[in-house]
Amino acid sequence: MARITATADLVTWDSFEQPHRTARDYTAFGPFHFTWPQYDDALLALSAEFSSGKR
Repeated sequence: MARITATADLVTWDSFEQPHRTARDYTAFGPFHFTWPQYDDALLALSAEFSSGKR
C-alpha cells in the first residue's frame, strides 16, 4: 500500500507499507514524484498492456 498525493503539478507516492508483513521497514523506499505527463503516459501504457492481453 502507498499514499498517493496529487497536486496541480505532481503525483507523489510515499508511506509504503505491506499490511501482511508489518515487520518490514519501507521508510527508505520512495517517495516517488511524477509530473502529470509522466504519470498519464505510464497509465496509458499500462492500460494498453492490459487491453492487448500481454499480461
